Amino acid sequence: NIEGIDMKGIPTEAAVLDSFHVFVLGDLDSSLVKPEQVQGISRRVRDGAGLVMIGGYHSLGPGGYAGTLIEELLPVEVGGRDIGQVTDPFLPRLTPDGRLHPIFANIAAFFPTGSAEPELAGLPPLEGAVKVARAKPGATVLAMHSLESPLQPASEPLEGGTPTAMPVLAVQPVGKGRSAVFTGDTTRNWQQAPRAME
Repeated sequence: NIEGIDMKGIPTEAAVLDSFHVFVLGDLDSSLVKPEQVQGISRRVRDGAGLVMIGGYHSLGPGGYAGTLIEELLPVEVGGRDIGQVTDPFLPRLTPDGRLHPIFANIAAFFPTGSAEPELAGLPPLEGAVKVARAKPGATVLAMHSLESPLQPASEPLEGGTPTAMPVLAVQPVGKGRSAVFTGDTTRNWQQAPRAME
């Protein structure tokens, strides 16, 4: 929907890709993205653009992004196609970094932090998330899903490599650009309830 650019899919031409400031990849299986498209996105992000990957049944690990150039850009290790989904309703729990991050400006009070419940009620839980293996060492985890303990660090795995606290929102710099992963699904819940609350 960019004036002067007619796209039938993800572009591969450098001149077209250079007109993008942010790429958002949603519920798109990696098998539908051509290698030259991935290479172009990777180059553009490293040159200064942003990349956001959001959850879905065909995103991150379940979408086959493990070992790809896209995973190299992301702040998390995505895991394999069989990593699965979180299916229980939950509210992401903000980390101390998340509480202070501009992404959560004016809305941090709606989220639990550490062992504390939200200061403001009314934000409905998400109905699920895509599981990821862990945050990368250079990532900043802003929100997590506590698979066992809300106080467990996001990087400390249980036996078998399953994390006890999984990143839900993480960010990191990539070259001159930056990337983010939001593993949550059913965010329509957050669009509807706040609108009703005005």
